[in-house]
Amino acid sequence: MVLLDYLQHRRACQFKQEERISRIKRLASYHAPFTVLDREIVNKSIEELVQAVQKDPSKASDILHTYGKVALRAHERTNCVTEVLLSSAEQWLTDGSLNLKGPLAGIPVSLKDTVEVEGYDSTVGMSTRAGKPLAHDGNTVRILKDAGAVPYVKTNVPITLLSFESSNDIWGETTNPYNKRYTAGGSTGGEGALLALGGRVGIGSDVAGSVRCPAHFAGC
Repeated sequence: MVLLDYLQHRRACQFKQEERISRIKRLASYHAPFTVLDREIVNKSIEELVQAVQKDPSKASDILHTYGKVALRAHERTNCVTEVLLSSAEQWLTDGSLNLKGPLAGIPVSLKDTVEVEGYDSTVGMSTRAGKPLAHDGNTVRILKDAGAVPYVKTNVPITLLSFESSNDIWGETTNPYNKRYTAGGSTGGEGALLALGGRVGIGSDVAGSVRCPAHFAGC
């Protein structure tokens, strides 16, 4: 029985890791070098980006593309991303899921792995929760979409959130954005690493230092 449980655990972990690799590989345009437009976007304030999208909703696609590149680069350095939502985010921009006249119109927002997104797992590092995509968006995502924000990646946490290091068997260890020999902290460590490397807005949670610790470790 113990052996069977272990094998099921390993299969679930392998499935999620291969799924992530496959999703990232399919995003060919997000692996391209930074362009002049990308640099212009990252140098603009959130207010400027929101105003641009409210005037011309097509600008949201450029913003998503830029911050998708940022996220994948950050992931290569730190292993910070769990679920890759970029393909869905592209669809949300065109199917009316987002309020592109809202106060966060077109702003890409990364999510701690605990945040529930329709069609994606919320494993919290637990293999028993793998392969069980949510049927509906959680309240946080519904509020973000109503404000016009664009959820685009989920980020790593320790298993069950009970650690100051963001590591688990499914997703592996998230390293410090400045030195791979050190930790990114926890439990919102994936968010801290991504924001330190250029992410713009991230959603975390904190009871006993889960945001404060990674923010300190990452200099956010």
